[in-house]
Amino acid sequence: MSDQQAQNPEPACHHVFAHPQTPQQREQVEAALENARLTGDAQGVLIAMTQLTEPCDVRDRRQP
Repeated sequence: MSDQQAQNPEPACHHVFAHPQTPQQREQVEAALENARLTGDAQGVLIAMTQLTEPCDVRDRRQP
């Protein structure tokens, strides 16, 4: 971690099912959703959909 990151940490989502905050995190959740869908994991689908669609103050403050 760089000194600048240590001084100005990115705000983090603290919801039970944390929302993705970066494009890379969103890709990971989307991949998990696809995997859950393909394997018939209904709980995995629900969790991934919650991560992608529920409101998040931290994420929503970053968007223009």
